Amino acid sequence: MSRSPILENFVVTSIGSLMLIAMGVIYFIIILFIVNFSSGLMGHSPDANVLVLSSAIIVTGVMIGSALKRN
Repeated sequence: MSRSPILENFVVTSIGSLMLIAMGVIYFIIILFIVNFSSGLMGHSPDANVLVLSSAIIVTGVMIGSALKRN
């Protein structure tokens, strides 16, 4: 019994995509805590919407920057 290359590629792509999504969510949560902690050090108490927006902008910039950096 030989495996179908299309099915095998689909499984590998699906697993890779799920891993990247999970890593992105974990990275976003870490950046969210960093932004919250940093704003607390500066004496600010921003709204939760501002924290999420700033964290999303930072994570987006880092992901685009790392994608463009590859040779």
